[in-house]
Amino acid sequence: MTKPKAAPVIGFLAARFDEAYQHAVWRGAAREAERLGAGILFFGGQRIGSPVGFEALDNIAFDLAAHSAVAGLVVMSNVIGTYISSREQLDFLRRLDRASVITIGIEFPDIPSVRVDASGGMSAIAEHLALAHDRRRFLFLAGPRGHREAEARLAEFRRALGRIAGAGLWSGEPLELIHADFMEEEARAGVARFLDAGGKADAIVAANDLMAVGALRALAERGIEVPREVSVTGFDDTEDSRFSVPPLTTVRQPAVELGRLAVRRLAAQLGLVPAPAAPRPRVSFVVRESCGCCRAPGDGLEDELEDGAGGAEPFGEPARFDTLAALSAEVNREIGAGGNPARLRRSAFEPGLRADALLAIADGERRFLASQRFSAERRASVLGEIEASLVSSFAMEDILGQIARGTRDLGISGCWLCLFESRGAAPEWSKLLLASDGKGTRILAPYGLRFRTAELVPGGLPGAWSAYVCEPLRFGEDRLGYLVCTADSTDRRMYDALRDQVSSALKGAMLMAAERDRERSLERNVRIRTLELSNANERLVQEVARRKVLERELLEVSNGIMSKIGQDIHDNLCQDMAGLGIMATVLERKLRRAGLDAEAEEAAVLAAGAGRTAERARDIARGLYPAELEAHGLPSAVERLVLAARERGGSRLRFELSPGFAVRDSERALQIYRIAQEALTNALRHSRAKEIKVGLYMDRESLTVEVSDDGLGMPPLGREGGGMGLHILKYRASVLGGELRIRSREPGTTVTCRIPR
Repeated sequence: MTKPKAAPVIGFLAARFDEAYQHAVWRGAAREAERLGAGILFFGGQRIGSPVGFEALDNIAFDLAAHSAVAGLVVMSNVIGTYISSREQLDFLRRLDRASVITIGIEFPDIPSVRVDASGGMSAIAEHLALAHDRRRFLFLAGPRGHREAEARLAEFRRALGRIAGAGLWSGEPLELIHADFMEEEARAGVARFLDAGGKADAIVAANDLMAVGALRALAERGIEVPREVSVTGFDDTEDSRFSVPPLTTVRQPAVELGRLAVRRLAAQLGLVPAPAAPRPRVSFVVRESCGCCRAPGDGLEDELEDGAGGAEPFGEPARFDTLAALSAEVNREIGAGGNPARLRRSAFEPGLRADALLAIADGERRFLASQRFSAERRASVLGEIEASLVSSFAMEDILGQIARGTRDLGISGCWLCLFESRGAAPEWSKLLLASDGKGTRILAPYGLRFRTAELVPGGLPGAWSAYVCEPLRFGEDRLGYLVCTADSTDRRMYDALRDQVSSALKGAMLMAAERDRERSLERNVRIRTLELSNANERLVQEVARRKVLERELLEVSNGIMSKIGQDIHDNLCQDMAGLGIMATVLERKLRRAGLDAEAEEAAVLAAGAGRTAERARDIARGLYPAELEAHGLPSAVERLVLAARERGGSRLRFELSPGFAVRDSERALQIYRIAQEALTNALRHSRAKEIKVGLYMDRESLTVEVSDDGLGMPPLGREGGGMGLHILKYRASVLGGELRIRSREPGTTVTCRIPR
């Protein structure tokens, strides 16, 4: 399986390597490329414009194809253009910037294409279900709206039903329609919703096999028997449809032939071969059990694989066998190459040999299925071992070594792992970290070998193999790079699984490396910052101590000023006002004796006003300078504070006092008095309470002053921030070594200050 070193390389753009229809087209393309001496590289992307996030990220492979040095491109536009219009597909094809491009499935102006003549396929299904099985209620699973192939299949099916109905051969109910995305899961969900909503159908016709398999799942989940209750048909005749339960009646597309023709036409554009004729291969109707038919082996309608997925002579005339020994050898060769010997049913046999030949082929099919099951189990086991090894170490060198060993165990002869040097879908430069081929394994981590991304691997793809697969590596929204593998593994489902495992392991290693770098940088920064913080902390401690001294001095000065002002008001202003009151009273009496009653009344008013002013001044003086505190102690001073507030009216006030409550330190007593005074003032001013309680309590460990009310309560923002009054309360509590708590109740607010004794 070799090619000349300078042979051109053809790019093959599709959505999924593991999907049966796309893989069948790829097989035909790869075999034709090998026969022509060219190389071929599968670029595994997803459907352009997909609403599924990971599919859009996987399309970095298409950007790689656009910027790579491949000689030409085969584009499965019928697959990758599921979600975009014809105009958008044409724009995408032109952005590929290639002189040599061939599309498969859909025609575009000025771009050569290969297509299947699909006419008659949906008509055959409609006639078979309506006439042979008398189905009358149809549910059609169409592709996305606007998709050309999907719309054409739906239109042909409708015309066929209308034609047989117009001929009086059939009468049925209007066609039910569900638009899906050609994928199994969405079709399953759509059919499930249809059935759960009470929808009725005795036949489900899908525009491709994947959607038909999804319909089979939805019916099985609801206990609806196929085909006894509902017939199901597909379109494509993929390998998976032959092994569904029951086997799927479908329309066979010559998928392998499509791939072969596409590469042949592209090779003609490149001047490798003469321009081929342009026949359009036709579809054919394949009857199996899912429609309701029951066939015996050997009746001439058995499943066929167009190329056997591995046997020699995939194209051309059927082989002829004259002996069972020759047939058995061919069956064994087919199975050994990973192919299904079912294709040999098309062969010509010596008269009298056919029955034994079909039994030998059936036995070969059984062994092929067993080998497939064994291969799947082995693949799962190897992938499990790879996964376990990859997660056991976050060292990049260990991960790359395990990837090389794992790919060899999976039957992949060579792999090259490349990471993008910068962000973007296909940056100009990449780094080769792993090269594993017949010459050995080279691990180039951590720095890698820098090369231009257009080469795909440094120096271009090697000449030892003819077919390669390029899978994008991404994790979440991070586009990491890509993995190029030789396409010599017979297991089409393995490449995607390997890609996902490699992507996760690489992202983990990259994160761990970044974390180690970050830790080292953090350690350096921590050492520097620790020294800076140590110096700053020493200065801060000195500053805090200095500020505490200043704050205490400020509070002492404030208390002294308040006491001085209060004392001056009490000793001077109150006495002066009292004197004015006495003088006004004396004046009143003199005026009355003189018969000047009107003037006497004015003097009486003056005397009363002077008395009230003197009383208010005494209240102010008590607030600023609690003389009662020095004379009779803290309890008496707080009680006098409550009585004065009660006399002013507005709320009912109560005073509670624990027996034996006493504070001998005058400075502590003054601070506690100020706390009670400020809390009471706040309650009177803001709470709108009907009742306010002021309490002084004492236990063995602490003294407590508490002011509670049944008013509006305090909003959360007020408790968290508070005004100047609350800040002063908290500071006074901290000076005493106490703790101030403010609790909003239902209703009211409670301010509590607990101070160690």
